[in-house]
Amino acid sequence: MVKEAGETLVGQQRSPETTSGTAADQRHYLRVANVRDDALDLQDLATMSFSAEAREKYRLAEGDILLCEGQSRELVGRAAMYRSEPEELYFQNTLIRFRAHHAILPEFALIVFRAYQHSGVFSEIAKATTNIAHLGLRRFQELPFPLPPRITQEAIIDCARDVQTSLDSSLAAIESIISIAAELPGAARDLLILEGAAVGQAERLSTGTRITWKKAADVVAEDAPIVYGILQPGPDVDDGSGVPYVRGQDLQDGYIVQDQLRRTSASIAQRYQRSSLKQGDVLLGIIRSLRVAVVPPELSGANITQGTARLRPGSDVDSDYLAHWLSSSAAQEWLRSRLRGIDMPGLNLRDVREMPVPVRDLGSQRQISEALNEVTAALQGLIRDAQSAASRLRQMERELIVSFAFGEVANWITQETSGPETESLSSLILDRIKDSVSQVRRKPARPRRPNMNRSKRITLKPATTPEEVLAVLQQSHDPLEPEHLFRQLSLAESAVDSFYAALRELKQSGRLKEGRPNNTDVEISAVD
Repeated sequence: MVKEAGETLVGQQRSPETTSGTAADQRHYLRVANVRDDALDLQDLATMSFSAEAREKYRLAEGDILLCEGQSRELVGRAAMYRSEPEELYFQNTLIRFRAHHAILPEFALIVFRAYQHSGVFSEIAKATTNIAHLGLRRFQELPFPLPPRITQEAIIDCARDVQTSLDSSLAAIESIISIAAELPGAARDLLILEGAAVGQAERLSTGTRITWKKAADVVAEDAPIVYGILQPGPDVDDGSGVPYVRGQDLQDGYIVQDQLRRTSASIAQRYQRSSLKQGDVLLGIIRSLRVAVVPPELSGANITQGTARLRPGSDVDSDYLAHWLSSSAAQEWLRSRLRGIDMPGLNLRDVREMPVPVRDLGSQRQISEALNEVTAALQGLIRDAQSAASRLRQMERELIVSFAFGEVANWITQETSGPETESLSSLILDRIKDSVSQVRRKPARPRRPNMNRSKRITLKPATTPEEVLAVLQQSHDPLEPEHLFRQLSLAESAVDSFYAALRELKQSGRLKEGRPNNTDVEISAVD
């Protein structure tokens, strides 16, 4: 059992005493946000007070393994090893520390625990409260633990690490491609539409073209002002008589996800005839996310909800051009700076109406739109292919780590290590795995440095958690606007929903306070 394989301990709990102790007792500690899969993120360490007795009890030693005690069900038990950097470090009670006995190599224990997490063993034994699953120290201690001979553990470790290095290198390269490709459409729109001009700046461009800046309210059709839609669409009407309506979450990558549209009754749609849609209308999400899409012909006559604004271009603005402008980095930044609120952050329609739009002749608009349509379609295809490849690699990683811990590879290694010739076993195992899994390419072998934490490549993250948000707020000396907090977390645009969900959870639990320095701005900070 785990309790026989090593010592287990839950970390120190945060309390008024530990958060208000003397400066001399303040120490850095790890929490759930710092423990990634097989890596510690040490860029944002929190501090609290540890007494002399607590420092002796909770100080980490090289080879200690940290597991997330409380986490979402699919991530509970996520594990990483402390490798003596920084030299002095402690841990919170949201983590369990496992310190292997002499018969167990820490690296082997880490492989076992990662296999338990990836195979669902931890999630099966965890107990859920609200949105958090708890592993439980006693339940963790009672789990079985494999105990092969030391030479077998060493062979498993060597082989698993070589394969893991190859997978990590491949994933890092793919994630870099995705991150760069995700930023390029906005940058391309800025480049082709603005040509270096600032938002609202009236000047002749290098091409001789002059941009005329108009408010969004002045570029829409006179008989179709900027509006949002149905306040209460009612229950979904699925008998064929319903009218489809578009929500903010139905806008994705410049198009409308039609197979998930809901339908309202014809009577409700009639009452909101002012917000009905026509081909070529441009839709802008105004609650939480600021996604943009152009209405296709098959959705003429559909409607929208209060979380979506409709802009029907007038005679001097092309629909695709307006959509590309609203999706540009410059326009998105302008809009994000005007989001208000935490529970349901959104734009006021007056802000949308005041949005500056760079207008030029229609021929130029259509040329720019055609070029941007090709660029964005190619980049979106690249991102989808890269995401698919990353998903396959992560699945391969999960399957391999389970196989190394107690599956076919572990059994094969055990048989091989029972013989007299084991000097080149690691390279032999790796060669055989490479033959069966052609996607994994191993770099030339080089000496490893087991006492160093593997550095994490920092890319824009697709989601965040309340713990990560709270950590940034606690480190800030001053209250932050939601937009600035979003940037400090290095989040991708797709993380908007999880970001505001985290803010709501923190507010509901009393760990976040909201301030309003004036009638429009919102500032947030951590509760002391």
